[in-house]
Amino acid sequence: MNEALRYHPCIEQRAIADAFNVSLRALLPLERIHGAREEDTDTWAKLDDIGLFSIALPEEAGGSGLGAAEEALIAIELGRCLAAPSVLATIGATHAPASVGSDAAMRSAAGYRSGERCIVVADPLAQRLLLRDAGEAWLCAGHAAGEVVDDGLWHARLESGASPGADAVRFDAAGILRLRLNDAAVLAGIAALALEMAVAYAKERRQFGRPIGSFQAIKHHCANMAIAARNAADQVGFAAVAIDEGRADAMLQVDCALLVAGAAALGNGATNIQVHGGIGFSEEANPHVLLKRSQLLVTISGGLEAARARIGMASGEWSGAF
Repeated sequence: MNEALRYHPCIEQRAIADAFNVSLRALLPLERIHGAREEDTDTWAKLDDIGLFSIALPEEAGGSGLGAAEEALIAIELGRCLAAPSVLATIGATHAPASVGSDAAMRSAAGYRSGERCIVVADPLAQRLLLRDAGEAWLCAGHAAGEVVDDGLWHARLESGASPGADAVRFDAAGILRLRLNDAAVLAGIAALALEMAVAYAKERRQFGRPIGSFQAIKHHCANMAIAARNAADQVGFAAVAIDEGRADAMLQVDCALLVAGAAALGNGATNIQVHGGIGFSEEANPHVLLKRSQLLVTISGGLEAARARIGMASGEWSGAF
């Protein structure tokens, strides 16, 4: 075991992220998610004012120059706030090797490609597109509207027909690594939100004269959710530190973070619905939205099966590394 190996972001990095996250919680209250599927222009401007969209840009480019650890901690909070996919895509666009448009706050719609079919999570104000598949990513200028596929699935308006054009900027390996780390961080945040939501409801909902949280079965569910959320957050922190320190296992750790956090978000989302009972299945209920958003973000990231395959290919190389 390498005694110098660091596993978590340091106190200073957490303090920077915590100070930033106070503003995010005020700007992105959970109650807003039923009013619109994307952030309104006023909220977007305020997010830009606090520097969200330039957190990873170097200081000479007008950014904050934060590293992977600080960005991941902020992305976890964005997951807890259920930030719109366009917010996450706009932050991700800063990791492209060349900028499509000079404004870091220029809205980027989030999209994914499966085979020959491309799907975009529509944002009518988006000016560019961050398009992903299981192994690659492109930043494309413009965001032409396509055919509406579904206006309810995953709590998003989906459009088909987008594809990377000749002028699209392809992400390099380092950029894709940061995209996947942010994917994992946001999913870890959603897993934590699902836990908080389930625990709060278990304290309020009463059956047989007492809170359902006093029942052993509910306690077990919440305990399992807490373990899953903690595992996800810890693996995200470990992966972020691996990137910042330039460790050779950074790619493996990021894929592990994506797998662990994705499974935690989906699993906690499903259990949160179960704890809420019948109301949890309602489309108007927050637990329902959490699970759909988790499914959407996992799909945009390329899917957990792709992450599992990459881990399998790397496991032989790293089986004796630690």
